[in-house]
Amino acid sequence: MNEIEIVFRMQIKEYFKDKGALIFHLCAVVLIGIVAPLFRMNDTVLLSGAILFPLILLKQWTANSFAGEKEMKTIETLLSSPIKSKSLFYGKCMYCFVCSGVYYLSIFILMLLVKTFTKEHFQINFWEWVGMLILFIQILLTVTLIGVDRSITSDDIQTANSKLTVVFYPIYIYIVILFNLFTQHLMVATYLLSAVFLVVLMGVNSYFIFIKVKKMDRSYFLRSHLKR
Repeated sequence: MNEIEIVFRMQIKEYFKDKGALIFHLCAVVLIGIVAPLFRMNDTVLLSGAILFPLILLKQWTANSFAGEKEMKTIETLLSSPIKSKSLFYGKCMYCFVCSGVYYLSIFILMLLVKTFTKEHFQINFWEWVGMLILFIQILLTVTLIGVDRSITSDDIQTANSKLTVVFYPIYIYIVILFNLFTQHLMVATYLLSAVFLVVLMGVNSYFIFIKVKKMDRSYFLRSHLKR
């Protein structure tokens, strides 16, 4: 079995052990994906909720990925395993990315079903859906890569969350601005802002995947401890 898949499966098992968090997340999916559309909230609110909730979960999961291991004193055990450093990083990233993506798709599909049932439609054409999906995937990937990296260099979850705030809030503000431009039918500004942000995101993701991760070794995961 691939090492990345092993780490991914381990994280999934841990997630399903926390029944309280699982129930809370599922209830949130129902509220955002079913209840909100039934109350006929405008498209900006609905789409923002569909995107921001998975991002909030992603922020928590990435911050906890390695900083949580350090808090629980299990980081040494994890690093003493024969699994390669890159596989540990990508396995944690895969868990965070896939889970947040599943929640996004679940909310989105539920919204479409409710809209169909109530005979309403999002005012978005096919190519705009495709563009939004590509942009959101890149946002998820960027937050995942940066978040897990910040978690590695943090001694606790609180510190990792603080570091992630610098990344999360600009993205949050961008999403709000983007949907406001879209609902006001300022399409040229919407497309231009999306294109510029997409290029930035792809640049950040390429840096992590092709440069930074290649330099990761066991000492990188313990660097914050060594500085103390």
